[in-house]
Amino acid sequence: MDTHIISDYYFFGSALPPIHIGEPVELSFQEFKFLLEVNLNKHDQDLVGVVRRFYDIQNMRYLWMGQELDPYGILSPEELDDSLVTGIGIPDYVYEFVEKYDEKEDRLRNFPALVSAYFQNELPRTSGFLHEYLVFEQEWRLVFAALRAKHLDRNIMLEFQFEDPNDELVSQIIAQKDSKSYEPPARYEKIKALYETYRDAPVDLYQALAEYRFSVVDERLIVDFFSIERIIGYLVQLIIAEKWLELDKQKGLEILDSIVKEKL
Repeated sequence: MDTHIISDYYFFGSALPPIHIGEPVELSFQEFKFLLEVNLNKHDQDLVGVVRRFYDIQNMRYLWMGQELDPYGILSPEELDDSLVTGIGIPDYVYEFVEKYDEKEDRLRNFPALVSAYFQNELPRTSGFLHEYLVFEQEWRLVFAALRAKHLDRNIMLEFQFEDPNDELVSQIIAQKDSKSYEPPARYEKIKALYETYRDAPVDLYQALAEYRFSVVDERLIVDFFSIERIIGYLVQLIIAEKWLELDKQKGLEILDSIVKEKL
């Protein structure tokens, strides 16, 4: 999927208000979704769909756990439920996972395999900013999982059983399986610093990671503001900002560490 096919979205891009994480957004995701539907051509809708498909996959987990679904996916709750039965509207790799694991408990236990399949299947079809973004999203999650596994004294080989052992970062993590701690590549030292600072405060950790992800997107979006790549970046940052605020509203409630981890 060639993200270098540039479309001019001058008027669309001009209408988008700035996003500042930690502050209420001027344009909600639902409003932005409508603008995407009426302004983007089919090719660019498909590019946006790559990002939103990740949330469809996360919503499958929430569905199997009986939890409320995120609004950021492509499929509505009803469409998602139907797709898991018929295979219509979801990629082959998703349906293969569903067919392989019949029981809800098995799907939940092996859910990391589905997340891994998402990156392995979507990354080769992307380029440009979208490709860089997916690589970053995959890698920071791997680094975070390694840090958490070391902290909780979990088996690294078991934690990464669904990942490609030939992947450079996965190989780097596995090479440290017997070490007392995990040292990530220099480009991800910030994640280790955040984890060590906030690991006992799940809400603060989630918000710090969200701010970090938001800033990384900012740094990598040195592209024409009116291109589809900038529109995709806006989508990513809008979702991060909305989820940050959603969590902030729950500060007065009892937030278990496991709930925060599920949202990561």
